[in-house]
Amino acid sequence: MMIDNQHTVTIILALFPLVLGILLRVVKISFSNLKYIGLATIGVLGIILVVIVEADPSTQFLSFAVLLSGFCALFCQEESQQDSGSCPSSMITLGFTLGTLLCHGLVSRLFLCGLLGYAAFSLAREKNRSFRTTLIIIHFIVAIILSLSSALGGDSLQMLAGLFLAVTFLPLVPFHLPFVGMIEGVKGALSSFWIVVWLAIGLAELNMIYPSLSTETLFVISLLSLASAFYSSLAALGQKQSNLFVAAATVAHVSLVWGLLNIFPNFPSWGIAFGLAIAFVLGGICLVFSFVRQRYGWTTIGKLPGLSAPMPRFGTMMVLLVSLALFLPAFPMFSGLILMPTGDALDVQLTIIFLMFIAVWLAGGWFFLQMLHQTAFGTARTDVPYTDLRITEIVAVTVLLLGAGYSGLLY
Repeated sequence: MMIDNQHTVTIILALFPLVLGILLRVVKISFSNLKYIGLATIGVLGIILVVIVEADPSTQFLSFAVLLSGFCALFCQEESQQDSGSCPSSMITLGFTLGTLLCHGLVSRLFLCGLLGYAAFSLAREKNRSFRTTLIIIHFIVAIILSLSSALGGDSLQMLAGLFLAVTFLPLVPFHLPFVGMIEGVKGALSSFWIVVWLAIGLAELNMIYPSLSTETLFVISLLSLASAFYSSLAALGQKQSNLFVAAATVAHVSLVWGLLNIFPNFPSWGIAFGLAIAFVLGGICLVFSFVRQRYGWTTIGKLPGLSAPMPRFGTMMVLLVSLALFLPAFPMFSGLILMPTGDALDVQLTIIFLMFIAVWLAGGWFFLQMLHQTAFGTARTDVPYTDLRITEIVAVTVLLLGAGYSGLLY
């Protein structure tokens, strides 16, 4: 009876923001009221998650991360035409995500299919649809079919579907296009929210299939993660569009999660915290970029150099985010090496570790510092009316920084 009650509570918990988001799209309400309704809803959901819902620590941590990111994305926004639909969209996305994370079996897969369908619909609405967009929509359709089939099929089908969903939501090349397409297409602060949502679902999927991964599968994944790390790092180095830069940097760092699966045991103890640290840091960088884009319509890195002089609070936040991003690859070492048995420490695959850190850490340091130099430092333009970050924007970025620090160092 207790299990049934918990199952009902989790379904209601997920349906509440989902239904609310749909209603907010229909009912005409001012932006300020939409914002307060969204923030209050997230606060209530957080209290319910603590007091009533009984979930394992990993699932609860992932759910809190999604709620925290959604709160930050809404809290920092001000009334503007481009943000008019942000609150309903965030509520719909939040509902589908909580249902995927907290529910079980067929119900969880139905919520996941809803999220995939919502993402595919958002991309399909683009006026100038490219061939890449068509490939992404096909990818979503395959993911929906596999997700539903896994809930009704046997163990082998569940394993195949889980692995496909894991490499999609915890993106590895060549399965990264849906993630890149979503981050590129989402407007404003919601792009930061989608980074945390996407990686949280990927971490949950990997956590489910991790005990079933064979040694041979882990070896193939480690090779794929190496290729993904080098490819994404090169893509980030050559990327000038802000959201695409963040997407490429995220894929590069996520490859380290996959690469270390064959080295560090007990993925839930280090991998989930590390993955969320990546999501918070890169989500924070994406959020800061969105502030400048909302002010000046800027999407090209380097178009507005020297922002730290006329916008010192922006410069401070960017320096803190980049500093934390440079230390991201070191985070799993703290917990991973502690958990590794002494006998296995001599058998560590030093070649894989070396190559992964060359691809992710050194290349990451290169493109993060290059991005920082092109935006925060240099000579500011004299023809731009600069406006520094507001208090709400600083609070939102600071919360994400604290979340990353807690995930990477304390959890």
